[in-house]
Amino acid sequence: MKNSKMATLVLGLLVYLSVSSSVFGITAENFRKGLMANPNINRTSGELFTWHARAGGIDGFIMGYHAYGGDKSWLEEASKYYDFLISKMEKEPDGFMGWVGPDVGQDITGVTGSVVIGDANLLDPMLEFSEMVMKDPFLKSSPLGKKAEGYMDLARKTLIDKWDKRKGYYEDGMFASYLNTATVIDGKTKQLKTYPGKVISENLNKHGRMASCFLKFYRITGETIFKERAEKIFGHYKAIMRYHKDEDRYFWNFWEPLGPFDFKGAKPSSWVAVHPNRGGYQLAECSHFVEAYHTGVVFSEEDMKKIINTNLWMWNKSLTDMHFTSSDGTQTSSEKERPGDAGTLWSSLADFSPKIRELYAVQLKDGNNEVAEAYFKNITCKEPPSFKRKYVTGEVKLPEIPIYPSKDISMAVVIPAHISTGKNETMKIACQVQAKGTVKIALFSADGKTAVFEIGSLDAKRANDFFSMKWDGKDKAGKPFKGAYRVRFTMEDSTREWPVKLED
Repeated sequence: MKNSKMATLVLGLLVYLSVSSSVFGITAENFRKGLMANPNINRTSGELFTWHARAGGIDGFIMGYHAYGGDKSWLEEASKYYDFLISKMEKEPDGFMGWVGPDVGQDITGVTGSVVIGDANLLDPMLEFSEMVMKDPFLKSSPLGKKAEGYMDLARKTLIDKWDKRKGYYEDGMFASYLNTATVIDGKTKQLKTYPGKVISENLNKHGRMASCFLKFYRITGETIFKERAEKIFGHYKAIMRYHKDEDRYFWNFWEPLGPFDFKGAKPSSWVAVHPNRGGYQLAECSHFVEAYHTGVVFSEEDMKKIINTNLWMWNKSLTDMHFTSSDGTQTSSEKERPGDAGTLWSSLADFSPKIRELYAVQLKDGNNEVAEAYFKNITCKEPPSFKRKYVTGEVKLPEIPIYPSKDISMAVVIPAHISTGKNETMKIACQVQAKGTVKIALFSADGKTAVFEIGSLDAKRANDFFSMKWDGKDKAGKPFKGAYRVRFTMEDSTREWPVKLED
């Protein structure tokens, strides 16, 4: 699930673009030329190409349009860049378009293909462009309106139609994820081929990018299916968050299982932890949470306050030598060959927090991103920090996804969360713990108020390991339970829950 080569290339791109922006100067045309001058976009393809084409600048077009007084040249240059990106797409054997290139995640040799995150990486900013253009009568009536319609059509066919047909979207109960479907183009036959044994849930940052696309689709079209998908993906995020009551903060893992294909016996198919050295993943994920909050999806004001607390807890409290740990505090720097902070400032939280704004101002001053600095000064700071939602007004109805103090239970999941007891189906109840001890497993009512049945317990004889058991949804006499419930995990002062549904 990790790819150090790709991460190193992306880091190099960030450094390159931070220098190139000042070389070309900040006009919209020269901003685009700065992106185009990155040599890596001409020497890569597929997923790697999308990371290089996105990182370090693609969001600057929309920021520039707002920061410089609605200068339409920023949108015109954005469209030129987007059209260049689209020219790099290829038609795949099933007729869909995608950014096709070598496999970088599954280590399958002799194949190429497109992946969920590659498509989402570059269609997400196009949807942001489309949302803004379609809601402005002047822009919509200009040639930019046709461009916006084209990007929306491409995004719908590529992100939704293609990955639905390839079974890339997976739901289990209240939650959803996107999968690495292991569907590739065979180098010999030039046809699609799927490796079922390699199917696995994607890393969570990839879910977040897709959910961000759905938020934009929802705001553009009003179609509730897009909001529902975003709710299921962000709901999964919230369900895996851990709460530390001492610092009143949340944090979450880089990857967690959601489907049966995510396990090999009792152990998950990938590692479960906060990423130890690449703070940019949670930087991006936090921006998705902020967008979800502003759209009235999943996250409450209290949630955002706890996420702010996390980022400020990560900070070393210095303005002159600013550094950040990982969000769980276990790591302070990255790999030896690339020393640096394990965490970073989650700048999207500047909408809400004056302290985050203070840190971001220092970061911008020490950096070399004139467009971001102009946007921060001319747009962000024109409004005082507040928790006012940007895209919705009035009361917002959010799903009930409680987060309890959980110091020692670092993963808790029930897979599948929806079974038929009449068909003798079973669910895997699994957890990861950070300390030795006993994890009690109990069935609670759907509202979490009433204990219904003691399912059993897991004896953790080792710290930082995984433990699991199977349950058929029946009591000790063999009588099946029916309806919606929660499975609750408890270990000393740690509690986790997972919603389940039991049917005939």
